[in-house]
Amino acid sequence: MLKNFDTLDHQTFMKEALIEAEKAGIRGDRPIGSVIIHNGVIIARGANSIETADSNVAHAEINTINKNASYLRKHARECIIYSTVEPCVMCLSTIVMANIRNIVFAVEDKYMDMEPFIASNPYIKQRVHNYVGGVLEDESIDILKRYSPEAAEVVLHGQRNSK
Repeated sequence: MLKNFDTLDHQTFMKEALIEAEKAGIRGDRPIGSVIIHNGVIIARGANSIETADSNVAHAEINTINKNASYLRKHARECIIYSTVEPCVMCLSTIVMANIRNIVFAVEDKYMDMEPFIASNPYIKQRVHNYVGGVLEDESIDILKRYSPEAAEVVLHGQRNSK
C-alpha cells in the first residue's frame, strides 16, 4: 500500500500528463497523455499514438507502461499512473497486470462506464488501492475538445454522433 498517496500534489503530475496529451493532439493522435511516478519522480511518460503508430492498442497508459516496464517489475506497487482520461477496459487491465495499484485520472470516460466493470471484477477491485478522478478535469476537457471534438463527445457524453 502506498503510504503517501493522499499527501501528494496530484495536480503537478497531472499537468505533466496534460503536456503529453497536448503533444499527441498536435501530431494528430487522440489527445490523451499519461505519466507514471515513483517516490515523487516521473519514471515514464507517454501518450496515445493510435494514428501515428497505426495500432489500436497504442493507448497512452500502455505506451507509458512499456517505456519503463523493467523498472515497474520491481517498483510498480509503489507507483502511481496519471492519465488525462479514465483508463479503458484494456488499459485498466494492463495497469493491474503491471502491478500498478494507484490510478489518478482527469476525466471520467462516460462511454466506457468503468465503474460497473470495476465493481463486478473482484480481482481488479482487490488490486486497485487508489482510484481517483477529476484532477484537472477542465484542462483535460479543453485539450480533448481542441484536438478531437468527436473523442471529447464520446468521453464526456458516452455516445458517438450518428452520421
